[in-house]
Amino acid sequence: MDYESLHEDNEDPDEDLHEVLFEDTLINEDLHEHEEILERSSSDDEVLSFLNEHSNSESESFTTSRDILEEKVSEVNANYPNEAYEDFMILVTKHRLSNATGNAIIRFFNKHANLNKSLLPKSTEQGRKYMDKMNQPSLDYQKTSIITYNNVEYYLYHRNLIDCIKNIFSIPNINQDFALTFENLEVDGEKIYNEQNTAMWWKNTENSLPTGAKLLSLILYSDATNVDTLGKSQLHPIYMTIGNIKNWRRNKPDVKQLLGYLPTLSASDNTDKKSSKFKKAVRESFHNSLRILLDPIIKSDNGFDLALQDEIFWFFPRISVIISDWPEASSFCLTYKSSNSNHPCHFCLVSKDNLNVIDLQDNEVELRTHENMITHFEQNSEHSVSIENVYNTFWDFP
Repeated sequence: MDYESLHEDNEDPDEDLHEVLFEDTLINEDLHEHEEILERSSSDDEVLSFLNEHSNSESESFTTSRDILEEKVSEVNANYPNEAYEDFMILVTKHRLSNATGNAIIRFFNKHANLNKSLLPKSTEQGRKYMDKMNQPSLDYQKTSIITYNNVEYYLYHRNLIDCIKNIFSIPNINQDFALTFENLEVDGEKIYNEQNTAMWWKNTENSLPTGAKLLSLILYSDATNVDTLGKSQLHPIYMTIGNIKNWRRNKPDVKQLLGYLPTLSASDNTDKKSSKFKKAVRESFHNSLRILLDPIIKSDNGFDLALQDEIFWFFPRISVIISDWPEASSFCLTYKSSNSNHPCHFCLVSKDNLNVIDLQDNEVELRTHENMITHFEQNSEHSVSIENVYNTFWDFP
């Protein structure tokens, strides 16, 4: 996607863009890479039970899954290759085993099982990838037309948001690391913050829900990505995960879901690329895509029931965090991308000249809200608050 935009005078297009996070409780620079956040060992008795149970099992082969970035997504494994493989991955997930610990179990099992072909994955990482790409009916892609520009029709390739949530909920034992209510943490009478459910945002949002309802915190992440070495071809993936899940656990690959690929518009030439028509089309396609992806949230006035480990809960989904760099944040907020604009902050209307003033009073800081941004948009005064002349999908969100 082209990230050039119409800005106020004196814009410097070569200015360095600094990465920002919409909330610093999450730091996850790359949702494709697996990072070991915490190492915990399972009990010796359970490991021995697993080894004893499967050491004399017959060998079975399994089929590897195909990469999700291929143009055609073929059918992949709907189940684990065998019972030993499944039990091993449940053991790894339940006890939060690191790759190193899991690999040690695999080597021990293979050494003493006396099998011609191992029942377990070659490595714990391979097992995690197998789990992440197990084919489920809920993960079928849809193709939706978003915009036609220069006689070219552009499509959004996407999955259903609710089905992605259900897929995360189906992970074995995920309920063990899943928060359902606000938790007030204090040390020596002083408020402290840890997981998302200890934040005041969670408390206030939870209090706004009907009695008996649970908050479902959604986290989004998107970034245009080059898919060739010359940087000429791009994909624009958008991912989601769930903030109710503890931080260490949601940083595992199986808790992240690819929602889809946003359309990337192409200009006919440099003149077209710099035109207001093209830039507006880019912004509109971005927010039209978000509206389709997040439509279940917009329409969830009464929430919805979801099963979490065989127990039904009444959830109300809310977007808590959007992880992005500066240009991507500007695309979400529709603020001017230049840090030289009069109001460069995505959160407030403090002028650029006062952003470094640390003793501003509360009455000198006006936050950007849905209400005041809509007012400026409807009064055609969006330039005065450094936002683009495009309707923001998030203005319709609860």
